[in-house]
Amino acid sequence: CKALYERILEKKKCKKVALIAVCNKLLRQAFGILKNRIQYQHNY
Repeated sequence: CKALYERILEKKKCKKVALIAVCNKLLRQAFGILKNRIQYQHNY
């Protein structure tokens, strides 16, 4: 998530935009884990 945040900031985007992108990524991961009932894989 940190890499995504920093990559978006390098593109001269606002910090808030980068933060929302990270939040969306985490939400998609959590939803996918719950929906498919699989365990979290750190290296996925």
